[in-house]
Amino acid sequence: MVMAENRHRQEKNWYGIMMVVNAVFFFLLHLTFVGFTNDDAFFVVVRSQWDSLFELLVDRYLTDSSRVLSEALLFTLVRMPFFVWQVLDTMICILVYHCLTVLLVNDKQSKGNIIVFLTFASYPYMHMGSAGWICTSLNYMWPLATLLYALSGAFRRYRGEKIPTWKYMLYLAAMIFTANCEQPAVMLAMTFAMAFVFAFMDKKGKWYELAAVLIGFAGILFAMLAPGNDERTIMEAENWMPEFFDLNFLEKARLCSVFVFEHFVMIPDVIFFLFALLLAFCGAGREEDAGGIRRSGFDRVAACLPLAVDIIFTGCYFIKDFIIGHKTRYDFTTPAIYMEDFKTAFVQISEVLGLILFIAASVYTIWQVIPELRKKLIMIWALGCGFAVRMALMLSPTMFSSWHRTLVFMYFAFLYCNVILIGMCRKQWKRRLIYGILVIGMIVNLILTVGLQIRKYAG
Repeated sequence: MVMAENRHRQEKNWYGIMMVVNAVFFFLLHLTFVGFTNDDAFFVVVRSQWDSLFELLVDRYLTDSSRVLSEALLFTLVRMPFFVWQVLDTMICILVYHCLTVLLVNDKQSKGNIIVFLTFASYPYMHMGSAGWICTSLNYMWPLATLLYALSGAFRRYRGEKIPTWKYMLYLAAMIFTANCEQPAVMLAMTFAMAFVFAFMDKKGKWYELAAVLIGFAGILFAMLAPGNDERTIMEAENWMPEFFDLNFLEKARLCSVFVFEHFVMIPDVIFFLFALLLAFCGAGREEDAGGIRRSGFDRVAACLPLAVDIIFTGCYFIKDFIIGHKTRYDFTTPAIYMEDFKTAFVQISEVLGLILFIAASVYTIWQVIPELRKKLIMIWALGCGFAVRMALMLSPTMFSSWHRTLVFMYFAFLYCNVILIGMCRKQWKRRLIYGILVIGMIVNLILTVGLQIRKYAG
């Protein structure tokens, strides 16, 4: 009887349980959202001025944006009750969770499905409302979901699973939707470039991976040739960053990298901190973690550097802004465009060096602690793609004004790596601490996201 009970526990469908939990969590969260604010309100007015959706999309393509597919959905949804988007976006969150489990767990009985949910639930979803819930999600979260869905197909192919034709058609449709937005198009091309290399090494069929790369590049080319994107760049420079065209490449790279780094350290970031902590756990531990390999002194120091960088810079900002400056709101400032004084130069150069140190130590530690070659390559490539895509915004005057939503690919690269690193931590006290941090991350997500909606209701 005891053996039967243990077998029943082992066969518990954690994937199904957490799928329901994920659906309920995000649906209830979506019910708190305030609809048709910010850019969404503007798009309601724009749609009311056109009788034909097709003519509106053509005009937008010529004067403002190449995101034809997402805008077709946008201008359809803004004419419907906000509840329709709330339901559809919840379904997107369900798809994201499902795809993450395929990529990271692939076992319905594994408790790793719980970790996947907690990591996803700790993503600060308020970012998807930064320019209006509908337009922001359609340009970032929905393409992320379709990208993950297409990637799940690549993982299934790698595992030797038989994929029916109808599912390939869905994968290809997901690729096309992903490629219609600029940042997701770059992610599609870069992530599937790695998948193509793996398929080439294994001497397997490569048409699927090659198709994704080509669709990604086609999306990039479509965006570059769209006349509306040129018009928007000029408008955005006038409104958001008049100095943009006077800056050289290195100045833009400095500003963008400082902005990205400050996002994660200016205010405590749970996901970023957990990533750094997990590197320290896996790289500075002895036999109990990271494949049972005893680490050298240099390896241990390197593994602790990302955590040290995060703590030092976040601590300095906390003292400066909250203790000395008596800051009361959760908000960010943008870096000074020109380093006209010693203080500005010292802060920005220190942050650039801190970012370089964080990246170098993180890559080195991942390479040392992850035993499987392909897994370490995927983790490093995922982080590199997420960072490169955000850094590509240095070519746009919206490198500051696009704000948090453009970091979604970096966040999910951290989430992907976090799940893998969590699986390497064996000691019970470490796993309890990790679970505690993930729960805190989920609570922070709720407080920030729901709190933002309460302020909008009050306003």
